[in-house]
Amino acid sequence: MEQPHLLSKLRTALNYLYDSQQSHQHRHEAHQFLLTYKQSNVRRLVVSRLQSRKDKTGTADDGENELSFNHTEDLTGSIFLSCLGLLYSSCSQNSSNSHERIFTAQALNHRCRSIKLTETFDIEAEDGVECGTARLVLALEEIKHARNNSQLNNTADLNEKTKSILTSWLERYVTMLVNRCGGGSACSGADLLAVLLERHSSVLLDSPYLVDESQGEEQIKGTLMMFSLAVAMYVAAFRDFEEEHQHQNQHDEARSPWANAVLSELGSALSVTMLRLRYRPTTDKQATPSPDPSCPPLIDALVHAINIVKDSAAVYLTNQQAGGEIPSLLQDAHHYAIHRSIAACLTSLPETVLLPPGQDYMHRIPSVDRGCLRAASMELRCNETGMQKAVTVLMQSTGNVYDDSSASRLLGMCEAWARYVAVPIHVIDESVGKVAVQFMHISKGTPALQQQKVQSLAFQYLVSIFEAALPTLSVTDILTAALGVGATGVQNGKKKQGNKSKKRHDKRLDRAKAVEDESSQNQAEEELLARKNAACAAAAAAFGVSTSSAGDDWGLRLASSCPTTTSHAICSTVAAAATSVLPHLLWLERNDGPSQQWRSELFSVITTVIQRMCKAEDRDIRALAYEALMIIHGALNSVTVVSCRVEQLAIDSICECALSLSASCAYPLNYFDNLFENNDEDLEIERNDVRDVCRSVCSLDSGNFGSDESKSPSLMILNRIVSACHSAIKGTDPAVLPSEAVVHALSSLAKPLNKLGNKCLEVPDEEGCTILSRALDSFAFVFQILNSSIERLPHSQTLPLSRLVLIGFASLAPLLSSVARMALRSTTEAERNLIEYFEKSLCYGIQQAILSTAQIPELVAESTLESTRYDIKGAMRGPGGEDHVGCIALIRVSSESDELRNSVFKVCGGRILQDLTNLHHTLKRIEVERGVGVDYGKGVTPLSRRLLIRVVSRLGIQQGDGTVLHSLLEEPLREIVAQKSSPATIEKLFRFCEAALDLSFFSPELLSHLFRDRTSDLDSLFQTVIMGYAGLSFTSEGDATTHHWARLRCGIICLLRACQSMTDYSAGVIRALIRAECEAAAAQCDQGPSSGSNLFVEDIIGEEKIHTGAYVILIGEYLKHLSSSKVMTEDQVASCRRCVQVLKHCASDVASVLLHVSPEASAHVDPRVTLAEAWFLTMKTLASVCRHNEQIISTLATENVQTLFGESLSVAMLFIFMKDIGGKKRPIPDMQRGMSPDGPQTLAISDFIAESMLLGPSILAGSIAALSAHIQINCGNEVPAEVLGGAAISASLLRAISGATPPWVVEDTPVLFKSMHTALGNDSDLFIQALGVSTKLETMTAVGGLRAGEKLSGRYLDASDSHINSFLGKAAETVAKNDWKKMKVVLKSATGGKKKESGFNLKPHYSNWECERV
Repeated sequence: MEQPHLLSKLRTALNYLYDSQQSHQHRHEAHQFLLTYKQSNVRRLVVSRLQSRKDKTGTADDGENELSFNHTEDLTGSIFLSCLGLLYSSCSQNSSNSHERIFTAQALNHRCRSIKLTETFDIEAEDGVECGTARLVLALEEIKHARNNSQLNNTADLNEKTKSILTSWLERYVTMLVNRCGGGSACSGADLLAVLLERHSSVLLDSPYLVDESQGEEQIKGTLMMFSLAVAMYVAAFRDFEEEHQHQNQHDEARSPWANAVLSELGSALSVTMLRLRYRPTTDKQATPSPDPSCPPLIDALVHAINIVKDSAAVYLTNQQAGGEIPSLLQDAHHYAIHRSIAACLTSLPETVLLPPGQDYMHRIPSVDRGCLRAASMELRCNETGMQKAVTVLMQSTGNVYDDSSASRLLGMCEAWARYVAVPIHVIDESVGKVAVQFMHISKGTPALQQQKVQSLAFQYLVSIFEAALPTLSVTDILTAALGVGATGVQNGKKKQGNKSKKRHDKRLDRAKAVEDESSQNQAEEELLARKNAACAAAAAAFGVSTSSAGDDWGLRLASSCPTTTSHAICSTVAAAATSVLPHLLWLERNDGPSQQWRSELFSVITTVIQRMCKAEDRDIRALAYEALMIIHGALNSVTVVSCRVEQLAIDSICECALSLSASCAYPLNYFDNLFENNDEDLEIERNDVRDVCRSVCSLDSGNFGSDESKSPSLMILNRIVSACHSAIKGTDPAVLPSEAVVHALSSLAKPLNKLGNKCLEVPDEEGCTILSRALDSFAFVFQILNSSIERLPHSQTLPLSRLVLIGFASLAPLLSSVARMALRSTTEAERNLIEYFEKSLCYGIQQAILSTAQIPELVAESTLESTRYDIKGAMRGPGGEDHVGCIALIRVSSESDELRNSVFKVCGGRILQDLTNLHHTLKRIEVERGVGVDYGKGVTPLSRRLLIRVVSRLGIQQGDGTVLHSLLEEPLREIVAQKSSPATIEKLFRFCEAALDLSFFSPELLSHLFRDRTSDLDSLFQTVIMGYAGLSFTSEGDATTHHWARLRCGIICLLRACQSMTDYSAGVIRALIRAECEAAAAQCDQGPSSGSNLFVEDIIGEEKIHTGAYVILIGEYLKHLSSSKVMTEDQVASCRRCVQVLKHCASDVASVLLHVSPEASAHVDPRVTLAEAWFLTMKTLASVCRHNEQIISTLATENVQTLFGESLSVAMLFIFMKDIGGKKRPIPDMQRGMSPDGPQTLAISDFIAESMLLGPSILAGSIAALSAHIQINCGNEVPAEVLGGAAISASLLRAISGATPPWVVEDTPVLFKSMHTALGNDSDLFIQALGVSTKLETMTAVGGLRAGEKLSGRYLDASDSHINSFLGKAAETVAKNDWKKMKVVLKSATGGKKKESGFNLKPHYSNWECERV
């Protein structure tokens, strides 16, 4: 018996790749061969070659009847035949090479899904590409051409000729199929196929399609594939039975479960084949094709194919026994193979043909016409031809008797269908009520291995039913899937689509809906309701609700009463049920007539299990309830008031669950005995999750507060939880600390309490005030106990509770502010009680914040945040891992509102400022005692201490008494004066830095006076930084002195930033700083890209501290802050003018650095990159401010700001022109002049150009005037200055997207060119003129990357007139339609298309310019 041409190569490659005994030497070659093997498509190559010949000659009939190919040996051999042969051979022998079976099945399925039937069944390739494949293609093409050009009376001859060709093909290749698919040995698969083809040859030879050259080939090849794949399934299942029987008798080691994978792949391949045979694409791509009348519905067709194999196999087995009786073991194997094959087909069918609505957006869709998918989807969604039919067929095949194996096949198939369609109710009754529940009797102890498998399938089936009815599922999701449009980009309930993707999807959906009638929308709505009803029915069946025969051990019933039965599988199933079933039960109770007992009973049972899960000892079990609780709350809160019993059940359950979860995640006893240990990350994650759940189930974000008569569900839940916490806290013995778990639950409710406080401020609400009073009373009680015990109890007891209650107190600042405002108006009795509790909690809370800051260290030991997520247990810090919680509470209270600050003085008295100042002095003293760089052990970190400065500053300005405040201000100033005359040491730099940072936390009002009256005290700070740039070295690395200088640099930047305006003094300082930094940067660039540096490194002037250009960024921040005022004062106007003057003064220094020719730095941080980002971001801010603030633009009229914009635009253009993008005969050089464009600096340049052009034509004219000073341009005819400026900018942008800048820049081009169009007065003709001129601009001298005579726009626009005219015509059309997004396509087409493998990075983010925490 002959072998397929590729069989030996395929077997060898698989052995090398998967056999552990083989050498690793050839594995890469084997892998490459198998990749090429799976993707090979000789038929498509032949058709492509023929089409190319047609395109050249202009006709199909060119007198040639042959196609020639190179390397014909590589194109010889059938992929399908070699796969089939190896699969038959491997399944028919006692082989352990399961990898051969799995790979071949996967390859067959991949090809069936990916390519056409005529290309998949490529058996003619066994005769070679020229003698086999090409000959068939040419013969059929000749008939097709003749048919297209013949008269009607010649049709009979052409039909006969077609039939002759296809009959000859059958005679040649059917024999080859049987002879070669055996793989060279006596193969039962090949023999069975031979019997089958002999018995059913009439299906092929008498096919009416033989007279049609296109459908005929497809029909006969599809039929042969159907027979071959069905036989392969039978043989694989038969082999699986034999191996299992042998395994049971010999008790070998566990065998490979290869059969599941193989049968799944083959079932999928057979399903796609049937789909292609039943539905063929129509000429109208939007139409839904009708089924082929010769092919039955998909399920019937699959079962029919297996039954054909069944009958043929019976004959084959009888022949094997020489006509005698078939042994019982073979009969069992035969029946098993048939049942297993049917089940595999019916299981694979839905996931092969259907699309999942609203789930698994990565679902693999076969390469089938969407109209065909739509038709198949509609067929499989009908009960008569869909799931109901599949279940009936499978039940009939087992005789309606279910053992473990048949039950697993039924449940597995039902689970596959449930993910895609609504499960019919009577199928639920059969599959869940009669089969699944038999294996969910969870009281029976540990089941056998096979029963465990069936039980797992039962749970998976239920979960699939529930997940198919999630509340997030919409009618649109179902329409999308049913109409074959594609998945909507939803994963885990979260939308993943971008705006563009969503618009494209919506267009496809609208087209598909237009093809169908209006009933598609109704059908989708009915399916959505059917899915939810099915979920309820499945849950009722699983729990035995409304089932009179259900005992105590029925299904999942025991899970509601017996703790030992709440396994992870059960709980995940119940959680899924709660997520989908409970919201629908709520909806039914509200909208579906009178209440029904089964609904309430089912709701009660499920919520009871959820409550039990929330009390479970296993953290993973508890976590399963989170999503269910939030979804139930969302459904519950969709109405204004509670009106039915199940809603009250839901409220009771949610409250119970929230409190149970809070109690379950309490810190264990003695958890804080060792404060030096790291926190338990799993416990901290759970606590954060529980806070989210508690916050969510009380959420008032929707604004649903209910009515005067009845409160909303959220408000009722909030009231219940607050009341429970209040009772537990107030019931605590005053000598004992309250329960941390209760305080944890209460503190998580800050957000809804803040919402409620704002509502009570706007509209008096007695019940709302009562809830708030209980919450504040609870906090006051906890504060009072802590205040009395914090000095006598160890930190291990007070730290966790103090940290928690202060975090809650800080979060409640909006509520405190609302009550403070409420106290200013006439109030009701409930409001007066609330105000009393407010003043009490505010007083005790501030006392606790001060005491905890003084008594409890921020860190008892060195922080471990660099290696852990939640730091050490002894970290008195907020959720972000930063700052002492006492300081956080004080800063939040002092910054919330004027009314709250007044209330602080009212309840705490005038001494509060002195108390806070004394606390600051104490902490400062401890900080000095700790020593440089030590932030743990005692006291707080310097930043937390500085927060107290900000608190005192805000409260002091509010009170109006500056005595305490000015005395506090004098402390850092005295430090500066004391260090001024001392030699430059590390100690001096450190003290200067600390003093500068301390000053930066005072209010802008105080600092403005400081910069006006105390400049002599500040001079030494800035001079020290300026002198530090002179220490630039190109050989040594940064030492300790350099590091402290870098910190001081950050300190003065924070100080300058805190001023929020430009004074005369700060203007001079910033000018000097920018000049010093630019001089250092230029000196560094002069040394070349490979030079070392002690300053321009990441931890000195870089990402670890703050980047080059930070002083320039400050100017932009000043401008943004000043422009935010509706009416500017004279001081603000003067400050704005000074900002522009500083920019103008520094422009030349900055430009000389940005245009330095030194290539991209490799051995140091390139200072030009962030300096460019800072400059162009600041100029963008200035342009935006000028556009939107009339007062500023009129102020700057005398400053000739247009010149500054023009010069900055010229710098941007010159930077682009520095890049050599090569020419038609000149490659791009490896080394480019100037800094790299790969970074945020290019993003800033793009944004600046777009913003500045909106200022009008004068900016364009100014840009060309500035550019002409650097480049001598030949523009041909004389054009207006604004047009020439626009042309120069256009040329730079065209050059940028031609390769001078990263490919992502093209994404911004629509905005850039739209701005230019606006700048030219929205004159489209003028815009196109500028664009046309840009393609002709040439430089007359060599500049940067430009050679003399080179086009500024780059090599792609140095093209023929026809190319330029086509580009301008498309651009004009785009502008006329105002479709600027399409401009990107036009530009990409004109400039060489997409730049793949450019070497550039993805689009960056802007740099971070914060350095407060240095």
